[in-house]
Amino acid sequence: MKRTEFRTIGLGLTMAASLVSFRAVATEGPYVGIQLGANLAGKQNYLLKGQSTTMTQAPDGTEAPLEQNSGESAGVYKYNINPLAQIVLGDTLKYKPFGLFSFRPEFELGLRREEPKSITYYDGSTGAKTGVQLSSTTGIANLWIDFFPSSSIHPYFGAGAGAIQLILNNGQFDPPPQTPTNFTVPASRKADDTTVIFQGGAGVNWDVYGPFTVGVDYRYVRSLRADLYPYKDQPLTFVSTSYKAQSLLLSLHYYFARPVTPAPIVPPPTEVIPVAQPVDTDGDGVPDDVDQCPDTPHGTKVDVKGCPLPPLCKTPEPGEKISLAGCGTGDSIVLNGVNFDNDKATLTPNAKSILDNVASELKQYPDIQVEVQGHTDSNASVQHNQGLSERRAASVKKYLVDAGVDAGRMTTIGFGESQPIADNGTAEGRALNRRVQLRITQGSITQGGPGSEGSSEASPAPEAAAPAPSAEAPTAPQ
Repeated sequence: MKRTEFRTIGLGLTMAASLVSFRAVATEGPYVGIQLGANLAGKQNYLLKGQSTTMTQAPDGTEAPLEQNSGESAGVYKYNINPLAQIVLGDTLKYKPFGLFSFRPEFELGLRREEPKSITYYDGSTGAKTGVQLSSTTGIANLWIDFFPSSSIHPYFGAGAGAIQLILNNGQFDPPPQTPTNFTVPASRKADDTTVIFQGGAGVNWDVYGPFTVGVDYRYVRSLRADLYPYKDQPLTFVSTSYKAQSLLLSLHYYFARPVTPAPIVPPPTEVIPVAQPVDTDGDGVPDDVDQCPDTPHGTKVDVKGCPLPPLCKTPEPGEKISLAGCGTGDSIVLNGVNFDNDKATLTPNAKSILDNVASELKQYPDIQVEVQGHTDSNASVQHNQGLSERRAASVKKYLVDAGVDAGRMTTIGFGESQPIADNGTAEGRALNRRVQLRITQGSITQGGPGSEGSSEASPAPEAAAPAPSAEAPTAPQ
C-alpha cells in the first residue's frame, strides 16, 4: 500500500472516530447509505480453455480443424490497492432477541476498478500492458447482526450473496506451449461474464447525530468461476478465472424513521373524589378566606395574599411612555428613541419629546438619583466612540437640567462600544447598540405615586473607567 493511501485511510478513520462524542438515540427503520474505501483484489490466475485453431475462423469452426486447449495458465495478475464505492439500502428490524442484538437486512451495490501491478505469463515473463483493467459491479444481499441495539455504538457481523459482473479491458494472453504450433496471438477485445459472489463482513456503527450513523466496515468477497472470451479472432477460446478481494470502508447512513422513544407509563386510574371549589369573588385566583384585598380589579396581578403586586421597573415597549414606578437602586431603563444626528451629540426632535417624559418622571420622584449612560456601536475607532458616547450622555443630562431636573441628581458616563447588547455585524444590531440608558444609583419607588419614599442608603456607583484610547480614525458615521 502506498504511503499516501495509508494517510488517506488514517485520516478517514480519525474523522469517523471524532464523531463518537455526538451521542444519539439508537435508530431503527429503513435507511440509505454510502460507503467509500480501499479495495485489494487477490492474485488472479487466468486459465486458457475452450477450442482454438491455427488461423482465424468463424464461430462455427468450419474453416480449420479445432483443437482443445489444455487448461494451462495463460497469465497471473497481481493488483494494486484501488478505490471502492458502494450504495446501500437496508432496514433495522424491530425484532431484538433478549435485547442484545437485532437483525439488519441490507442490499449493496458496489463498483470496483482494478489496475494490475504486474502480469506474469506462462513462460515466466512479466509486464503490465497499457490499458489493462478489470472492472467489477456487485449486487449483494446481506444479513447483518447488530449487537447492543439500544446503545449508540453497534458492532456487527454477517454475510451475504449476490452477483458480480466482471469486465476485462485489453486483456492479452499468450498461448501456453501445448497449443498448436502455428497458433498466433489473436487481437484482444473487451470480455465480460456474470457469476455468483459470496461475502463476509464485520464492522462498527455509531449513532452520531439524529438520523445519521457513521461506521468502519471490513468486507471479504469471493466469486465462483467466470469465463471471459477476450480473443476477437478466436471466438471459441476463453479464459476461466475467479475473483476475490478484501475491502476497508468508511460508511455514512441516513435513517428515515424517527429515533425510538419508550412508550409513556400510564398509571392505573384512581377514584376521583369531588372537592368543593373555594369561593373567589374578585376572580384573582386567591380564595376569599385568605384574600386580604377582596376587591382587586379584574385582571390585576396579585401576590399570595390577593393584593396587587408592586409595579415592575422595565424598559417601555415602542410607543409606551417611560415610567419609573417600581424602580430602585441598580435598575436600568433603555431610553428607546433617544437618538442623535449622525456622528453627533445633537438630539433629534423625537428624542426631545421622549426626554420631556423622562424629565416629568424624575420631577415626580425627587429622591431618585440617576446615572445617564451613553453607548455606541463599533463603526469607528475605540477612542472616537468613547468620546462620542460621553458627549451624548452629557447632551441628555443638559436637556433634562433645562427641563427642570436638579443637576445634582444626575451623573453621566460614556461606555463607547465596550458594552454591546446586539451583533455589531448587522445594521439592526448596531442600531440597538447606539443607545442611552438611565440607571438608578440611589432611591427606590415602591408604589408608583408622586413623592413616594423608601429609598435605599446605597451610594451612587462610581463612574466606570473609559476604555484605553486608540489611534484609529473613525471608519463610518454612527
